[in-house]
Amino acid sequence: MDYGLFLQIIVIVAGVLIFILDIWLLAKRKLSEPVAITWGFVAIIFIVGGIVLRPNGWIKYMSPAGMVLLILVGFCMFYGLILASIHISETMRKQTEMAMNISLLNQEIIELKKDLAERDKELEERLK
Repeated sequence: MDYGLFLQIIVIVAGVLIFILDIWLLAKRKLSEPVAITWGFVAIIFIVGGIVLRPNGWIKYMSPAGMVLLILVGFCMFYGLILASIHISETMRKQTEMAMNISLLNQEIIELKKDLAERDKELEERLK
């Protein structure tokens, strides 16, 4: 079996799966837009790399067990990076929401201070 062709197919399929997963996670609001765009570029690089690169030269130095190990390590790294991206996206979303809440609270404080100043003026006028 030609492991170079097998590795090319794996890389192309991985790129397509990354792209599909990226779109699905973006639709489910698990990934933020900047992170999803980054994963989209990674998927495109995988697809183009699988089509263009020919690993026939260096693949002869790798055994079938090494190929399986490479695929498993790659999958584990991909899974970990996707989880980290999801957590980063959630943190970014929560940070944006918190900034909006703080802005609303600051606006309410300004309104309350104005209202308090008006009441102080009314109280001073009543006391005179």
